[in-house]
Amino acid sequence: MTTALHLVASALRRFWPLPALLALVVVSAEVAFTSGGSVTKGVVVIALINLTLVVGLYVFAGLSGVFTFGSIGFTAIGAYTAALLVIPPDQKAVLQPLLPKFIAHAHFGAVIATLIGGVVAALVAAVVSIPLMRLNGIAAGLATFALLVIIYTVANSWEQVTNGAAGISGVPQSVAPTLTVALSWAAVAIACGFAFQSTGLGLRLRGSREDEVAARSLGVSVRFERRVAWVASAFLMGIGGALYGEYLGSFNASAFYLSLTFLTLAMLVVGGLKSLSGAVVGSLTISFVAELLHRIEQGVNVGLFRIPARPGLREVGLAIIMLAILILRPRGLTNGNELPWPRLPQRMRRVRGSTHVSGGDAESYADAVVRDPS
Repeated sequence: MTTALHLVASALRRFWPLPALLALVVVSAEVAFTSGGSVTKGVVVIALINLTLVVGLYVFAGLSGVFTFGSIGFTAIGAYTAALLVIPPDQKAVLQPLLPKFIAHAHFGAVIATLIGGVVAALVAAVVSIPLMRLNGIAAGLATFALLVIIYTVANSWEQVTNGAAGISGVPQSVAPTLTVALSWAAVAIACGFAFQSTGLGLRLRGSREDEVAARSLGVSVRFERRVAWVASAFLMGIGGALYGEYLGSFNASAFYLSLTFLTLAMLVVGGLKSLSGAVVGSLTISFVAELLHRIEQGVNVGLFRIPARPGLREVGLAIIMLAILILRPRGLTNGNELPWPRLPQRMRRVRGSTHVSGGDAESYADAVVRDPS
């Protein structure tokens, strides 16, 4: 019986962060969505899409320790791909008559188009990973930033496909993600991120993050692990970008450039770069704080007094809050750890040295073992 309890306790501890994070996201989204107006509901959907992006960013940057400024480029690829696939062909013939025929006649539902957006982003990532994953440190950061600039320039200039600086328009409002859709994709991203970091490849990648030389000496193919994580990250970023494009309805390349890049990086760093819980907590925290500052920026009533509008308060306030968090918690709000296992109350003293546990003692003994399986 003791062995069985040990196994149950070990399994619960191992998988605990996943249900805890899913519950945190669902409760936070439902509370914010039901307690706010129409504007707040839109903010909640955007926050969930940002959460998908931050989890995708964590899959590579968090697990490998290689900072990237180019992953938002895959978001743009996913957004353009999904948007071109959900717009009806007759509408594309009017809005973008120069489209290649295979794109002009293609039409899919929102779910399929979103997945295709992720796949296309992953394919591009697989190609560019060949030279990029040879780099480390500052060189890798600069190279990924160069990739972002390239994708932005192509998206802003390719008249035939992206409609150049005018961007994409005419995405049907019916495909815009609702709370349920955004929440479902965020849950899928969290589950994928947790599954990936729990695999042998994810563990080897985390080992190379802590000590690359030691990992290589043990036979870990660091470049291969990073390439797989880069492609997986691009897939999730592409899905997030597809949701973003479907929600906006009309957009151009500027929507997926420096502003979104630094916002997602800030969410990941503030929450905790080295844990999935950090990615989730950071994105929720920054989203909540940003919306609060935005409302204060527009002017609010406090009792009999009114705080006047303060343009720029949102950006300045976010910068100050992030700076304070990073000074007080250099490793982020979660300190780079997953959500802790809850401590269960011990109702009875643990029975030691007994081979037989019966009646009410069995329940107390099980609580004690789950609390401390050693």
